[in-house]
Amino acid sequence: MNPLAMESLRNVWTDYATDLKAVESSLHGLTLDANSTIRDVTAHLFGSGGKRLRPMLLIISSRLSGYDGSNMVLLSAAVEFIHTATLLHDDVVDHAEIRRGKPAANQVWGNQAAILVGDYLYATALYIATGIHDHEINDILTLACRQMSEGEILELMLDNNPQATEEEYLEVVARKTAALTAGTCRMGGILGGLDAAGRKALEDYGYFAGMAFQVADDALDYMAKEERLGKTLGKDLSEGKMTLPLLHCLSAVSPSDREKIISCMGKGDLSPGDLKMVLSFMKETSSLEYALSRATGFMNQARAALDYFPDSSHRQNLLALSDFIIDRDL
Repeated sequence: MNPLAMESLRNVWTDYATDLKAVESSLHGLTLDANSTIRDVTAHLFGSGGKRLRPMLLIISSRLSGYDGSNMVLLSAAVEFIHTATLLHDDVVDHAEIRRGKPAANQVWGNQAAILVGDYLYATALYIATGIHDHEINDILTLACRQMSEGEILELMLDNNPQATEEEYLEVVARKTAALTAGTCRMGGILGGLDAAGRKALEDYGYFAGMAFQVADDALDYMAKEERLGKTLGKDLSEGKMTLPLLHCLSAVSPSDREKIISCMGKGDLSPGDLKMVLSFMKETSSLEYALSRATGFMNQARAALDYFPDSSHRQNLLALSDFIIDRDL
């Protein structure tokens, strides 16, 4: 990330430091009465860092909408629980070994514990939502969970499928990632009592920001330094994940080179030579640049959604998050 974007991001986090601290306390406090396995797994996950992007989106959206109550913190914890549950389940499905630079929970406690703690976090998030006593908020979170599950299944169906299309990939992203970020921002508008147009503007921002984040994240799998990415470079390729850089590259190379790339997909034990070859094809076809340009396009749509709101520090902070989403290098 360039220095100006990094400084802007630090300022955003500083502006909401008190709110974020309250969210961190809730993440730990809401599991205190759980059994030791749940406490240990969640402590491992929440102690491994993470950007807390979804809580931040809810906090800023709520503040932008004029809300200053405790439900903002509770719902921020709920969306982080949902996000964390998906990570637990993802790591089991993908046989992951590393998460945020540390051993994945399934490697430490086993697949059964990882799945069940993920289920617990989903249930806890929805239980938190019922305490808000707002039917629309309940609908948003339950629908987001359903869409995320659909996205995971669709992604599984596309694995190792060189015939997968960009449209199918974007449908995975819309359900797996953007559904929750869209709902998160909309809930901020609900808490603040915004009218339908204001809620829709925040929802649109969250949707397109989520699309941008995931597309950029998938490009980073082929770009970022491993020690900062927190996982093995080229992991998506080794797992046969049909993300945008790979899809674009497959569509742009010659038939013979396409077969070479396909032979590397889903190998698991991807060699440095294989990865180097695929990266060279991506460079020749400008596939990473293409993916990042698509991410930038989504982010521009997110920024445009904020035109509905008058200028304020909260609006500026949502705009500043776009720099992080597109320009981060993890």
